[in-house]
Amino acid sequence: MIVKIHSRGAGSGSGPVDYLLGKDRQREQATVLRGDPDRVCELIDSCDFARSYTSGVLSFQEPDIADSEKSRLMDEWEQTLMTGLDRDQYNCLWVEHRDKGRLELNFVIPNIELQSGKRLQPYFDRADRPRVNAWQTLTNDRLGLRDPNDPLNRRPMTQASDLPRDKQQAAEKITAGLMNLMQQGEIRSRQDVVKQLESYGLSVARETKNSISIADPDGGKNIRLKGMIYERDFKFGEGLRGEIEAAGAGYRAEREARVREAGNVYQRGLEIKLAEHQQRYPRTERPTDGHSQIFPPDRTGLDIPVRRAADHDTGRDNLVSGNGHHFPPERNGQLQPATGEPESPERCRGSDLQGRQAEEH
Repeated sequence: MIVKIHSRGAGSGSGPVDYLLGKDRQREQATVLRGDPDRVCELIDSCDFARSYTSGVLSFQEPDIADSEKSRLMDEWEQTLMTGLDRDQYNCLWVEHRDKGRLELNFVIPNIELQSGKRLQPYFDRADRPRVNAWQTLTNDRLGLRDPNDPLNRRPMTQASDLPRDKQQAAEKITAGLMNLMQQGEIRSRQDVVKQLESYGLSVARETKNSISIADPDGGKNIRLKGMIYERDFKFGEGLRGEIEAAGAGYRAEREARVREAGNVYQRGLEIKLAEHQQRYPRTERPTDGHSQIFPPDRTGLDIPVRRAADHDTGRDNLVSGNGHHFPPERNGQLQPATGEPESPERCRGSDLQGRQAEEH
């Protein structure tokens, strides 16, 4: 499982809800697991904020998991983002997708605290990513799910889950063709990849450390190609597979330390988020109708021991995402995790809450 937080969040409520369920609410293999789509639309439309909602997906390689585990994961994820808030202080829509041959649990949260009407920001990348990565690590380990940070599970291509279907198919075909040429020895570096794309008649619009963007022939938004073969340091050779296997063995040997550190990071992150929410959204009385979210920081449902201040070593927080084990320097760029969407500079400005979160964390 991998957690992805979408970078979008502005506009009317019909945008994310129609994407998840279809405009006629008849999207194939889409099922509402929790929440009221119409209510979520109303809340998003009522928000007078620059960013009116937060959305994302828990994406699995597995085709399905037990319903009881889905329920538990939804509870844990809401606690991870909204710890310290009661259930009547926020709204969350959950929609299951199965149309890609695997399980996706999609969520949409209106960015409004329901009791006060204040702006609610469930996720701020710079502050919340360590806690989210830690939860992902703990959950994958607990359920034995495919770990995206294991070097053996690195994919030749990853793409945004909200990419239009026609562009997804185009990216998949391009990658399949490049992989075939790589196996034949005709592609051995990123430079070869770029030359091959141009030979297809495609225009490379942008290159970054981890991706290549090609111009849409129809004039739409650029199509970003992201994955191992599109990274700047990619080099194919006879020794690549051996390096990947060795890195994978080292990664799995560090499992106990990685899980222990994830528990520490997650616990500390919950404590900070809890204090922040309770300060910003205080309640004079607790609800008595069963909506209370009874999740104190030391009882997360993840079997995490109570942490002490002495247990926390900020210098090791990056172990949670598997950054503690590397390829040799020339391969190191191929092992970095890709959980979530990074904040753009524009998103990091214009909000007193964002500034305060980053400063406190």
